[in-house]
Amino acid sequence: MTKRIIQLGALLACAMIGPATLAQAPAAPASAASAPAGPTLRAEVRTPLLEAQALIGEKKYAPAKLKVQEALGLANKTPYEDYISTRVALSIANAEDDAPAANKLLERILQLTTNETWLKQDDALHLMHAAGITHFRTKDYTQAAVWLERNIKAGGTDEAVKDARIRSYLLAGNLQRGSELLDEEIAVADKAGKAPSQAYLEILAQARNGLKDAPGATRALERLVQLYPSKDHWRSLINRLWGRSDLATQLQLDVFRLAFQLGTHEEATDFAEYVDFAQKAGFSAEALRIYDQGATAGLMGTTDVQKKLRVKLAQEVEQDRKTLAVDTAAALKKPDGLALFNLGFNMVAMQQVDKGLELMEKAIAKGLAKRPADAKLRLAVAYAQAGQTEKAQQTFASVSGPEGLDDLVRYWKWAIRKP
Repeated sequence: MTKRIIQLGALLACAMIGPATLAQAPAAPASAASAPAGPTLRAEVRTPLLEAQALIGEKKYAPAKLKVQEALGLANKTPYEDYISTRVALSIANAEDDAPAANKLLERILQLTTNETWLKQDDALHLMHAAGITHFRTKDYTQAAVWLERNIKAGGTDEAVKDARIRSYLLAGNLQRGSELLDEEIAVADKAGKAPSQAYLEILAQARNGLKDAPGATRALERLVQLYPSKDHWRSLINRLWGRSDLATQLQLDVFRLAFQLGTHEEATDFAEYVDFAQKAGFSAEALRIYDQGATAGLMGTTDVQKKLRVKLAQEVEQDRKTLAVDTAAALKKPDGLALFNLGFNMVAMQQVDKGLELMEKAIAKGLAKRPADAKLRLAVAYAQAGQTEKAQQTFASVSGPEGLDDLVRYWKWAIRKP
């Protein structure tokens, strides 16, 4: 069965925080023209800072930096003058994506305001946000995560910051922390009775996969097919089921049946493998039906070997039709219902649906010595394929077992439920 995996990097490139969020620098420079009541700026400090602000507005950052340096270079500056000058310098560093400088300047601002009231909480949060985004734009994801984390620990609640923090951890390679944060956000949505973000679930599935956490990745994919069903999501979940080391070989054909029910097949190998599994299991009519579907899609019947296979399958189905009455009579006399069940399943594939379902039901009532739960699964599948959804759901509800059976049943129930 063909496996397709969407890489985490690709998901991060198109999900969560958008270009607009990354492009903006949320912290505006402190105004040198209108300082708050209390501390003031001397004229020799105010003048170059006003000129710097005007140059920043014109994106003339080099001369703006010279003006800031002029203010910072004055002797006997007050702590407040140092603070305002440093904030203007930080504005330039953010605009130029100078992450190292932004780091130093922001740390300086936080130090200067430790025992002061000049920097309001909202302003401090904006500055931390700006520093985080500056680091993000320069691909220093570790430092981006540090500053965005500080923003949130300081009381920040901006959803864009939360998204950027998660993305920073993941891109920095800290899949564990990124996954934990995704789990937290999903839990918040669940508690509020809202559907978690599709992007969060997709990225969580890939992050858990990167951590070799198969159960965690599976849980995320299961939420996706329940909340945001799509071929890609179903394909990923079915591929994960197919790849399970404990999947019973007797259930492999049933996985193909589910995949084709959902329409997740799209490769020539999907058709070829399904046909091979069905033929070897003795269900030639089913194999022929899938072969013809593949041929219609232009994915089968393109080689001499495949054309010979089509002839062979048609011959097998014709032989089954000729001996059907005799085989049915013989199967009815047997104490075990397996032969009768397989005949019925084959008849459903031959479009003799009512008679086939009747034989399958009789076979289960008679009893099967080996893997009876598998037979109930296939009866439910036959009901589903015949459009008898209610009967299918009722029968699925009576089936459980190990080696992938429970998962198959659960996925079938989701696959055929009404919107």
